[in-house]
Amino acid sequence: MSQPVDHLYLDRATLRALVELLREIPDLVEDLTITLTNQARTGAGGNFRAHRRPAEQPLPYDPRALHAADALHAVLVSWVRLVCEQRGLEYRDSPTTAGLARWLDRNIIAFAMTEGVHDAPADIRAATRTAWQVICPPDTPVVLDASTVAKARAHRLNAAGIVALAKELGGEYRGLTVRRVQTLRDAGRIAPLPGPWAPEWPEQYVVGDVLDGHLAHPRRTRRTTVDR
Repeated sequence: MSQPVDHLYLDRATLRALVELLREIPDLVEDLTITLTNQARTGAGGNFRAHRRPAEQPLPYDPRALHAADALHAVLVSWVRLVCEQRGLEYRDSPTTAGLARWLDRNIIAFAMTEGVHDAPADIRAATRTAWQVICPPDTPVVLDASTVAKARAHRLNAAGIVALAKELGGEYRGLTVRRVQTLRDAGRIAPLPGPWAPEWPEQYVVGDVLDGHLAHPRRTRRTTVDR
C-alpha cells in the first residue's frame, strides 16, 4: 500500500482513539493484577479493591487474568518491536506492559508512520477488551488446564496461598493444609525462599516444591486403640 501524503498510516480520529486506549492500559494493568492475585472481588457489576494487611499474602491467581495479561503484553511487545525495527528506534524503557503502552504513547507519531500499523488499534483493543472482561466477568467456572497448572507451580506464595491453590487443583492436593506445609518444612522436604522480607511478612515458597513435597512425604496415620 502506498504511504499517505502526511506520512501517517492512521487517520487523525483513529490516532486520537489509539492514544486514549494506550493511556488506559496502565490502570487496566493495575486492575488486572489485582484480579490476577484475587485481591478484589469481581462480578458483572464492577469491582473494588480490598486493602490488605502487610502479613496477608494474595490468594492464588485467576488463570483467566493470567492469560489476559500475557496476551495484552504480547500484543504490545509485537507493535513496539515493529516500530523499533522500521523507525530505527531503540527500546530502553520498562519491559512491563504499562511501560510498553507509555512508550507507544510517547512515540505515537513514529507508531503511526510504521507500515502495517492499520491493524494495531483493533489488535490492542481486542486484548484490552478481553482483560476488562476478566476484571468484570460473567459468572463462569475457572478451568485449570495443564498449562495453567504448570505456570502455577512456578509462582511464589506463602503457606495460606498455596493451600488455597491446592483446593482449586483438587484431587490429591486437596488435603494440603497450612499445618502440612509446616510439617514438610520441618521434615526438610521444602525450604522457604530467601528474603529479605519484612518481619511481619510470612515466608514464601515455590508452589511446585510444596506440591511435590506433599505427594512425596508420607502422611502420618492415626492409630486406633482397641481395649481388650
